[in-house]
Amino acid sequence: MSDGYREYVCVLIRNEDNRFLLTDYKDRGLWMPFEERIDPLPCRSVAMKLIERFTGGKGSLKGLLRNQFIRFSNTPPHLFIIFLATSADSIKDFEDGYWLDEDAMKAAMDPEASLHLLGADIIKLVSHVSEHRTSSCSVPPTTMGEMSAELFDITQDINTGSANEALVKSAKLGVKEQELLFREFTEVCHPSMYMNYTTFSSYMTNLKGARSSDNLLSLFRAFDARKRNSLSFKDVLHGLAALEPCTQHGGLPAEMRCRYMFRYYDKNGDGFLQFDEFKNLVKDIRDHKGLPNDEASLMEEAISSARVFGEETKNKLPSADFLTAVGSLKFRGTSILFRLHQSCMTNIRIARESSPYSDSDSDSREEPPTKRSRPKLIDYKKPKEKAVEKDETVFKQPEGRAPSAANSKIAKYELATHTVRVKRTGTLAEVMALWDLQGTPAVSGSANNHLEGDVSRFQRLSSIDAFNQRSHPNEMLTGLRYFERPAKGDNGTIAKQAFEWGQVDKNAQAKCLLTICKQVKECLADEPRLLKLRSPTYILGDIHGNYCDLVSFEKALWRLGPNLTPASFLFLGDYVDRGDYGIEVISYLFAQKLLAPNKFFMLRGNHELRSVQEMFHFKSECLEKFGDVLGLQIWETVNECFDVMPIAATVDDKVFCVHGGIPSPENEGGNIEAINKIPSPLCDPELESPLAWELLWSDPLSSSSDNLTEASILELKKNHGFTFNTRRGTAHFFSCEALCNFLERNGLSHVIRAHEVQEAGFKVQQQGKLLTVFSSSRYCGGSNEAACVLADNFKLRLIRIDTA
Repeated sequence: MSDGYREYVCVLIRNEDNRFLLTDYKDRGLWMPFEERIDPLPCRSVAMKLIERFTGGKGSLKGLLRNQFIRFSNTPPHLFIIFLATSADSIKDFEDGYWLDEDAMKAAMDPEASLHLLGADIIKLVSHVSEHRTSSCSVPPTTMGEMSAELFDITQDINTGSANEALVKSAKLGVKEQELLFREFTEVCHPSMYMNYTTFSSYMTNLKGARSSDNLLSLFRAFDARKRNSLSFKDVLHGLAALEPCTQHGGLPAEMRCRYMFRYYDKNGDGFLQFDEFKNLVKDIRDHKGLPNDEASLMEEAISSARVFGEETKNKLPSADFLTAVGSLKFRGTSILFRLHQSCMTNIRIARESSPYSDSDSDSREEPPTKRSRPKLIDYKKPKEKAVEKDETVFKQPEGRAPSAANSKIAKYELATHTVRVKRTGTLAEVMALWDLQGTPAVSGSANNHLEGDVSRFQRLSSIDAFNQRSHPNEMLTGLRYFERPAKGDNGTIAKQAFEWGQVDKNAQAKCLLTICKQVKECLADEPRLLKLRSPTYILGDIHGNYCDLVSFEKALWRLGPNLTPASFLFLGDYVDRGDYGIEVISYLFAQKLLAPNKFFMLRGNHELRSVQEMFHFKSECLEKFGDVLGLQIWETVNECFDVMPIAATVDDKVFCVHGGIPSPENEGGNIEAINKIPSPLCDPELESPLAWELLWSDPLSSSSDNLTEASILELKKNHGFTFNTRRGTAHFFSCEALCNFLERNGLSHVIRAHEVQEAGFKVQQQGKLLTVFSSSRYCGGSNEAACVLADNFKLRLIRIDTA
């Protein structure tokens, strides 16, 4: 195909048994009859010629089914005009032609089937036609779609992009490379928009330098992350980036490469490496290293390597354990696996007689981040009404008030145990117990007896410990106050800078933190997986080790401490990684949780997972600050607290709060009460709770249609507004339709979530019913603000914090 404008006429011919005529195209797979249109012949005339040729005059043209564009940068598009036709039953199979129904087509997608379909797009067309066959219309409504490269600019010096984009950046596949690969993809897949196994095998061996010794079926399985037996351009681009010789084997690109590697060796596709599959991996490592691979030597090393993962996983290794072991350098040698013998651009450069690497530069930053502004995606269901500018109406609760004390068991008020003096700056100056004021004008004689009789009961209240400066939580907060401020030496010089520990005894600090973790674990374990909170509540998003911003929130919102602030505080997860002060953030939050257990609440985020922390920063932070032995103990103890953290919360039974996204109907019907069934402790949500995994990782669709493929639209329709999350490589995207159904199903009005950085610190989405909040400014060197949400008086108020 040339770079000029091209039109192709295709005819989908159906018989009365709802089977469709397909022909074998160049021994690559079955496809509907098609032909390029040459001016001045009209499209319908070309379609009639095709019908005459393949049915012998026994078919009739019914109408236009679809217009499909393939768009390129700086050159005209290609257009596929697809008509629907019908044919008499008397036509039988002929050479290189077959009549298949939809089920037979799906079976033909299997790489090991006797018949192969050229691509999955024809199944979508057949499904569309079959859905409308019983209707009064003989031809379904005409649809239109387009396919483009969706180019990602790797030269932008900002920390943005998904995990797959980080992989592309590490492979140095710039805009020009992506465009050339896209053109190459459309040429080899023509006329389909997808690549089947037959085309893939030829493509990899003839154009990408794969050798006959390479297991092409395993390679195809690795590329096919969604297990559809058909690859989109994005699937191929990301797979090639993982194979590229220059792609770094560290940070996020290494994690993505290991996921491809795991699928490559997972021959039966069950999500585990059986011992024989693991042994093949070890064999390939030894081959690359030039080591002998006799059965005895191979078996000895395979058994020895398997012990790295623990005896209990030796015969069935899950992907999470594999990623953890590689990320922590317990299992080595994978950097030489899953590599092409040459760059995927080599043959393109030769064919074009030019070097397309001009816009790649030499950016080799270790770890492109996974969370920031994302490619925009269209909401599946667009708002029916215009957005209202006034915040009083956008966030207005639709009906009723929050359940009041009159509707539930009424708790009696009682006298607090302490009185405090507050400075004009808003800080505490003095704390005294009421019984210490007996005999002074502050407490009358009639109250003395009451206080004396209540001393023992008061002493059992948590507020006693809250104001006890010698308690472990307050000792930790006192230490953190020292940490955040500069200190002067005896001669007036600066002894330590702000946000440094100076000469603090690390063993004493570690001992205090371990004690706090033990106590907070018990506290968190007693809470339900779905918290039920009441307004007023401040809701904060990702902190990511940004202790400086956490202090800014404290000074703005709870300067007197949570116990003396007339509101609760809910944190939506992601406390560690990315920033430098994950230990300090956790120390602060855990201490405040112990001092105000009924006002300070913490949900789990996707970075409160061991496997994620090992790929990023928190584990190494613990080891750097406390040493290998003590640091590892602290890291594990903190994660034991994460294992029992609640997963979600509601405010006034109307506002659903979670780190990532909403549950799909396939998980307990999408009902939030099922969240309380999630096991606790939960060490590995990916294996132990699909519901929890989805709540931690899912994202909403954005507002642009640029990256929403036809496959995604079809999946949205089939899955009630949910589709595979291509940004994360796991969990789901959910549409506005899915959100509205979720809210209605659970009697909710809004969802507040975190998980994605926002330039303003927040984002209002999906008809104003979804709020994303992010509470760490200048994330990964960016320019974003930090924000929170106040739920109070039936309003959701967005608050941005000055963290300068």
